[in-house]
Amino acid sequence: MTRKSEVTASGQGSVAIGQDNIGSIFTGPVTIGTEVKGSDTRKPSRSLPPEVPDFTGRQLEVEKVIESAIDPTGSLATVITGKPGVGKTSLALHVAHRCNGIYSDGSFYADLRGVEKHPTPPHEVLGRLLSGAGIAEKNIPADSDARLDLFRTEFTNRRSIIVLDNAGTENQVRPLIPPGNESLVLITSRFQLNGLEAVRQISLDVFDEESSLCFLRKVVGDKAVDGSIASASQVALLCGHLPLALRIAGNRLRTIRMEELEEELRDQHNRLEALEAGDLAIRAAFNLSFRQLGKNGRNSLKRLSCVPGIDFGAGICSALNDSDERVALRTLRKLHETNLIEPSATLGRYRFHDLIRVYAREQFNEDPPKKADAAVNRMLDWISYSSLKANMTLNGQIRRIQLPSVCMAKIDSIDEATDWLSSEIPNAVSAIHALSQCGKPNTAKSLAIQLCGACELTGNWQGWEDAINQGESLSKQFPDPLFEVSILSTKADLYRYRREFELALPLADKVYRAARSAENKLIMANSAKLLGCLRMDIGDSSGALPLLEECLSLSTELGLKHEIGAALYNIGTVHRASGRTREAIHHFQQDLEICFESNDLSGAAETMNTLALTYMEMGNFSEAEKYQNEALRIFQTFNNPHKVSMVCNDLAINLRQQGRTEEALALHLEDIENSRACGNTSGEALAKSNAAVILTQLDRSKEAELLSSEALATFTSLGDHVRLARAHIGRIPLLFEVGQVDLALQEATTAIDVLFRQGELTDAVNAHESLALEFNKKDENSRALFHIDEALRITADLASPVLRATTCLIGIDIYHALGMKDSAIQCVRDLAAITDEYPEIASHLVGEFPTLVRKGYPDLVTRQSGSDPSGSPSE
Repeated sequence: MTRKSEVTASGQGSVAIGQDNIGSIFTGPVTIGTEVKGSDTRKPSRSLPPEVPDFTGRQLEVEKVIESAIDPTGSLATVITGKPGVGKTSLALHVAHRCNGIYSDGSFYADLRGVEKHPTPPHEVLGRLLSGAGIAEKNIPADSDARLDLFRTEFTNRRSIIVLDNAGTENQVRPLIPPGNESLVLITSRFQLNGLEAVRQISLDVFDEESSLCFLRKVVGDKAVDGSIASASQVALLCGHLPLALRIAGNRLRTIRMEELEEELRDQHNRLEALEAGDLAIRAAFNLSFRQLGKNGRNSLKRLSCVPGIDFGAGICSALNDSDERVALRTLRKLHETNLIEPSATLGRYRFHDLIRVYAREQFNEDPPKKADAAVNRMLDWISYSSLKANMTLNGQIRRIQLPSVCMAKIDSIDEATDWLSSEIPNAVSAIHALSQCGKPNTAKSLAIQLCGACELTGNWQGWEDAINQGESLSKQFPDPLFEVSILSTKADLYRYRREFELALPLADKVYRAARSAENKLIMANSAKLLGCLRMDIGDSSGALPLLEECLSLSTELGLKHEIGAALYNIGTVHRASGRTREAIHHFQQDLEICFESNDLSGAAETMNTLALTYMEMGNFSEAEKYQNEALRIFQTFNNPHKVSMVCNDLAINLRQQGRTEEALALHLEDIENSRACGNTSGEALAKSNAAVILTQLDRSKEAELLSSEALATFTSLGDHVRLARAHIGRIPLLFEVGQVDLALQEATTAIDVLFRQGELTDAVNAHESLALEFNKKDENSRALFHIDEALRITADLASPVLRATTCLIGIDIYHALGMKDSAIQCVRDLAAITDEYPEIASHLVGEFPTLVRKGYPDLVTRQSGSDPSGSPSE
């Protein structure tokens, strides 16, 4: 019998736009085999199209597929999925050629045309595979079931490679996967084909920048890329690092310069036009996937391109489509399964590839204007009213407003409000500009104010700053004196949160003067509060009090209960800073009642933490801890990292003063990491400074020095003079321990001068106490004398019992050592009076200064159990 070799192939030997390849391959259903007429004697077929010569990157993906090929226990069928143009076919062919030597029974390729109008039916592909395997045409059954049976018989134990390119559905692919694990089956599809059983899936992403530039070099040459590397990087970015787009860009670079192509691609309206070269066009590739969508999918994809931010979820999709959120969620999942959208960093949310967004926006712009405008307006209303609802929920005022019956997010709790804001702030901020463009400047202004309030409550400083920037731009475009004052006021408030006082103070002063000129009592009250708080922050209590009292008077006149509470809190803070502890507590308690009445939980938490600090100054550490734990719980509910950091710091100091050193250190170390994660540079430095104090106490000087130095550098760069001074005071024991006494004195003297100028008398006392205590430890009491005298002089005018008691205890030992009996006895009497009024202080002193208690005032221990309070320094 004569043998006749025959090679048969169908399809075009060129690049098809419907494919994801980046080089010339066969694109029709292909079988290339050797047939012996009248016999089933077979020779292994090798029918793979040629490998793409400039294949780039994908090392991890290649290794993953090859690992599955040599794993005898797993499935050898792998689905390679991804967006149009991402290079699925190129990867499949590259792997197939790499594995050719492993599979001795042939290699086969078939284009299933899954995104075309008439996909290749499985029956036809089975026939071609059997023919390629050497089965004579007359022996291939015409009946589909018989043909499938023969395929399974032939390929069950066959060591072959089968590339099924461009699959459309699971039903199209499922019959073409042979049973057993002998054959390596590589399936490429724009769809995820999640219904396939027992297959591995590789979701192919775009290139990184390095791979993109490497690929461009292979396509157009090193000189074109490296000669204009900055432009080449921009071209890669504007192509979205999509291999097909980069292929087209590389082809175009044969006739134009890199800089020219970059300029073309920067024009978003012309970007898809710029990505055409011959019969290669990125738009055509997207068209094939778009046409596969149903009506709802096409409308959704088009409308989602109007989302103003980076990503989107079911809520905004439901607004665009005027549908239920559950329906919207299913729609998003379907679009994801077609790889036309991709998951974002936030669970349950999605985003576009840049080029697909441009394409979808083109399609949207072809819709009738009335239909398109209605979708956009629904989305902007959803964002605006949801933002209002979230802000009102957070500040406890939701019951005071009547919301219209329009589509908005489901926000019925603080948790839901914070969740919504954490997801939608970028969209909401971008919607400010979109609203102004749609002829709704007043709605845009309202949204800007609501977002500033919400970001303040949740500690989203970046979102807050972005909303302010949009608001300032809006103010220039649509002048409105009252709105401008409101935006500048919240800007000064943000500067205050960041402790950028040099920027905040002049701006707050400008706002205050503008508010008085406008004669708007509400804005006057708010601006007086802001300026008063800033003056309080820099230690100017005398300048702060009149402003805060003005705010209280105006708020009372206007009947604004919430603002009355805030004013009481701020006035209480001035009293506390001035040592009027009991007056401070009275004001704080009044404010706390108002906060709970008005459901202002964030305000209540703020007040509880400050109230706790005041109780700490009075020696009631256990009561303070209760308030701090509750404040911490509330701020965690609000997901406000900056406020959580604040309370953690104060609670750690409380624990340290109770002698619970390890617990305190753990809180400070946790605070360092959390502050760093949310970009709170000042909070991170504060936690480091306080942790260094504890590490010094634990004889971990090297760690303490490192953290202390980092804190000092941060406060110096921020220009935060008060926290810098406090950090210097905190490292006095460390410097004494390492023998740098002169440096400790120098830094402390500078710090005390700053603190006096800022009115921070409590911290100045702490500095003198620390120096006196360190000199006392070194038996240099003559050098300690000046500092203990200063500390006692200052505390005589401060109503801080703990501070005065600590000073008296240190003074007892120093005066006794110097033979100053009268001074020592006076300190004993003062200490006895304090511990009689505030019994918990005795426990604190015994825990904090056990050695001093034993040396200077031994009866303090027995006084805790109610013994005779009289006592004198031990002889």
